[in-house]
Amino acid sequence: MKNLKGLLCLLLAGFLIFGQSGQIMAREFKDIQEAEWAAGYITKMQSKKVLQGFEDGSFRPNQPVTRVEAIVTAVRLMGLDGDAKSKSSETQLHFKDADQLDKRYSWAKGYVIVALEQGLFDAAEDKILPDKPASRVWVSSLLVKSLGLEEEALSQMTKIPDFKDAKAIPAGAVGYVNVAVAQGIVSGYPDGTFKPNKNVTRAEMAALLDRTNEGLLQNQGAISVSGTVKEIQFSAGAADSSNNSVQGKIKIETVNKQLLSYGISSELPVKSYNKLILAKQIAVNDTVKLIVKDGNVVEAELVPAKETVSKEKEKEKDKEKDKKTEVKPRPEQNAGGIEEFEFEAELTGKQKVQLEYKQKKGAAQAEVEISAKKDKEKLKGQQAVQYVEKVLGEAGLTDSMSSREAAEKLMTALDINKDQIKELELKIKFSSGKQLKLEIDSDDKDDDDDEQDNDDK
Repeated sequence: MKNLKGLLCLLLAGFLIFGQSGQIMAREFKDIQEAEWAAGYITKMQSKKVLQGFEDGSFRPNQPVTRVEAIVTAVRLMGLDGDAKSKSSETQLHFKDADQLDKRYSWAKGYVIVALEQGLFDAAEDKILPDKPASRVWVSSLLVKSLGLEEEALSQMTKIPDFKDAKAIPAGAVGYVNVAVAQGIVSGYPDGTFKPNKNVTRAEMAALLDRTNEGLLQNQGAISVSGTVKEIQFSAGAADSSNNSVQGKIKIETVNKQLLSYGISSELPVKSYNKLILAKQIAVNDTVKLIVKDGNVVEAELVPAKETVSKEKEKEKDKEKDKKTEVKPRPEQNAGGIEEFEFEAELTGKQKVQLEYKQKKGAAQAEVEISAKKDKEKLKGQQAVQYVEKVLGEAGLTDSMSSREAAEKLMTALDINKDQIKELELKIKFSSGKQLKLEIDSDDKDDDDDEQDNDDK
């Protein structure tokens, strides 16, 4: 009898790991201080019923995640939980260790089936190895596949990752690591290593899932906007429903002084520090980051007030500096409201300029390459970010500009004369959802000028 009770406890604990029952808010986890840095990520993934705590009130943030647990969370994050639960337990799986799944993880079998259907497994994998701790390189591949970026990963298999221990990354996973880094899902360590074989902890998994979540929403047409709340109101007497039906409006002012209005549910969970509040608790003058789809807020997060205040003070100090001193855009400014930016120009005299810039989860990524005949200069990391943000700051781009006007502003900032242009390609995505595209080819006089707003996606 004691052995049976012990087994039941273990099985129940396994269910609770990923939210079968017993939801516990992150602020209530008795061991959350062991990984306080991840409290916000844990809370958000918990609210989405992707990750949960244990029956004893703990989260065990530093416990390694197993492969089967990682698969379950990825499938849930993709919104396929219902599909997984509807799968027949009689389905035969052609893994050499499929019997281990049936005996010990029967509750997860449906998730494995969905993962197979969605292409989340490597074609060469003939074992699930459900108990094996999931490594950083394995989880990176899993999450990149969940975003549908396998083709992009395959195209980057020969690009050596910029890590000191790049040789330790399996050859077949190099492209997936490159894409995971570019998407802001995972990054290296301060010592310049990636540590591909290091086990992923539950706290780290929460962070990786949260970063992947935004990419999944963007795949569905969502955009990210940030600003200060100017107005928020909900319909009088509107019944708060469990399905987060929209019955309110929120108006924010961006750093570019744009006023944007979206629909919002009063019951929408909002991440605030290491806890969740409801949208109806958002106040005027709060600084927020919103994920918007089809004109409605689907996710929201409060920017810490202390952080906002400190950055405002920094901004005031910068204004007092000499005019020659360059003021770098702050992370919450999204480089003047720009989320993604690509500029490529081929000039006379065999000169070429390439700039790439992207904001992911408040962190900027950039690459710069400038070549002239035999000389070539490349910038990566923070140097590239600073250079591109300097150019964007001088250009002063806004989403009210036409594609051609934006291109002219950029050429002025880069000190490029119109007569030098042989080919030019420009792509800009603003936080408002507006997109600008322009292609110029002086040889055949082709000029493709395209502007898109949020409804054209």
